[in-house]
Amino acid sequence: MDTGMRALSDGEVKEMLAAMSGGKNAVRNQAMFQLGIFTGFRISELLSIKVGDVWDGHRIKDRFSVSRGFMKGRKESRTMPINEGAGDGILRWLRCSKRDNPYYLDWPLFAAQGKRKAISRQLATRVLVEAAERAGIDARRIGGHSMRKTFATKAWSSQFVAGDMAKMAKLLGHKNWSNTLRYISFLDGSLDRAVMEMELS
Repeated sequence: MDTGMRALSDGEVKEMLAAMSGGKNAVRNQAMFQLGIFTGFRISELLSIKVGDVWDGHRIKDRFSVSRGFMKGRKESRTMPINEGAGDGILRWLRCSKRDNPYYLDWPLFAAQGKRKAISRQLATRVLVEAAERAGIDARRIGGHSMRKTFATKAWSSQFVAGDMAKMAKLLGHKNWSNTLRYISFLDGSLDRAVMEMELS
C-alpha cells in the first residue's frame, strides 16, 4: 500500500481535473480519476473494469462490481454504486471514444488508445502525478492511493458514515479496522482537539 500518499482537497480535485483537460486522452483520464475518487478502488482494480461492468449498452448502471480475482487479497468481490459525478465522466468517455455500443462491452473501460488492453498501472499513476504538477500541486505524495484516500476522507465526514468505523471499513473493503485507520488519519482534527482541550478536574 502507498502509505505515503495523501488525500486531495476538493479544490485540488477540481484543479487536477482541469489540468487533465488537454490532450487526446483527456476524457479517459478524467473518467478514471473521477471513478477512483468516488469509489475508492485501487488503481489495479479500476484498470480491471470492463465497459460492460458499468454500461448496459444503453445507460450507465446503478452499481458495479470488481471481481475478487482483481481485488487485493483475492478473497471477495466489492460492489459500489456509481454516483452522478463518476457516471457523468464515464458517459463522456464512452461517447467520446465511441465505445457506447454493445461491441465494446467486453473491452477494458480504461483501454489504451485503439487497443483492447487496459493502460498500465505505471501510466495511470503518471497521469495523476503529471496532472498535479500542471496544477501547481506538490506531487511528491500524489499517486494512485491519493484517490482511495480522498474517497475515504470524504466518506468519513459524510452524514451517512459520520465517523462510524464499521461503515468506513465496509466501504473500503477492509476486514481489519487497523487498515482503515491508515486511511482516515483522523482528519477531522478530533485527536488534536482532545489534547488541546484537556484540563485538570
